[in-house]
Amino acid sequence: MRLKKCFAVVLVALVSHSSHGVNVLKANTEFKKGNHTQAFSLYEEGAKLGNAHAQYQLGAMYSKGLGVEPSAVSSMIYFSLAAEKGYHNAQLILEKMKSSLDEAELSLLMRTIDEERAALTSFQKQFLPEINQHTIDKKVTFSGESSLEQRVYFEELSEFQNFDNELQNFDSGFDDLDGGEVLDVAIVVNNPGFLVVENDVASDGSVRYVRVIQKSGNTKRFLDAYKLFPLKQPELGQKPTEFIHRASMGAAIDDQFYLNDNLPLLYKETRRVLREAKNNPTLESLYQFAIAMVIFPWMESEDNEAENLLKDLAEKGHPGAMYEYGLQLYMQQKDIPKGIEWITQASKYGLSRAEYRLGKLLLTSPWIIHDEKKALFWFESAAEKGDEAASLHVAKIKLTANDKSLVDVSGAIAHLDAISSSQNLNPEYHYLLSISYRLRTERDFKKSVELLEKAISMGMRSNWDTSEWQALLAKMLQGNITVTDF
Repeated sequence: MRLKKCFAVVLVALVSHSSHGVNVLKANTEFKKGNHTQAFSLYEEGAKLGNAHAQYQLGAMYSKGLGVEPSAVSSMIYFSLAAEKGYHNAQLILEKMKSSLDEAELSLLMRTIDEERAALTSFQKQFLPEINQHTIDKKVTFSGESSLEQRVYFEELSEFQNFDNELQNFDSGFDDLDGGEVLDVAIVVNNPGFLVVENDVASDGSVRYVRVIQKSGNTKRFLDAYKLFPLKQPELGQKPTEFIHRASMGAAIDDQFYLNDNLPLLYKETRRVLREAKNNPTLESLYQFAIAMVIFPWMESEDNEAENLLKDLAEKGHPGAMYEYGLQLYMQQKDIPKGIEWITQASKYGLSRAEYRLGKLLLTSPWIIHDEKKALFWFESAAEKGDEAASLHVAKIKLTANDKSLVDVSGAIAHLDAISSSQNLNPEYHYLLSISYRLRTERDFKKSVELLEKAISMGMRSNWDTSEWQALLAKMLQGNITVTDF
């Protein structure tokens, strides 16, 4: 009877509370510092969303009483959940622990695990993406073509580049399993500029929310020019949609022969990354090598070497590799469901750029059933870590959601205020600010109109399709506007 009560109490404790933003990476950092209580609560959030690493850690913490009262039952439940995903030696530990149970206790344990699994599956449906089976077999095209060009040439900008021999070191050191947020290769680069970016592609082809993946040297003019030139419009079955893009500019598009002859320091650095991966093959050095091959395909010694290495690292639990591998599968439309799955797995670690991407997919991907509430969860989690694009999307949902239970004008204003300096040149920031002045308690119609006019002007200069904003402005000026028009 006592054991049965113990199992019942454990089940209620594991599934009875709601989820907040996830940050398993920070949990690892706190755990290594010996801050077990803080780590435990962070691992709990990741475990509820199905993160195998968090479940394994909780199994160990319950077993040893780190940051929580010891509980063999809870430990076995969490090790079981991690073992189901093939995580590390969870299955071996579980079998050893189960060997001490009698037949009745073992039967009760298995029932409790089944109930916990069912409860978690139901819980996770509130946050995880659902594939749209009606579109999953269709492909996105770009003005009739199958893909977007990743190598971007701005030869007319070369005269502005600084061709001195000063060595630039873009130090983006990180530890994916230790709370790091910058997860890309640190490559020493010789000028001219070296730039790799990731961005959203709006349905009109315009470049939105550019995220720098790698940069060194003089890249500002590359970046400014790239933002102004629309890409080919993404469509699914002749219907406009949105997409993701990676673009390389400057020295990032040169081949090994050019680099060896003209940028020997950069070429030597690519060889150093290769040697480090071969001589000291840690998860980190291999990940850096994989990313280097993604940026410089000529580094591959065999077909799909970068992709295969990223897959292997993802399966071994590297969050950055999970995101990168998933993103490549999604962008290349090689395996959309698997790509979404890996992006989701990276998000469960609290990797902010993965969380932003998952939120965006939940709003715009033609292969996922759109869900504002799910998207808001991931955007808010990323925003908590300082992701400004995510903060802007939190504000957008809180101001314009079709689900009115998500509307929160004061919350939206707080997010807009927090990113005011960095997003001041973003047309959508001024559009959302315009809406906020229309919806806030102390409405300011004049300010709302001024901000919308500014958003339209800035959007047109950036080659955005602003027709919807212009139609909204016309309604406002005619005095024929309602809240639902936003």
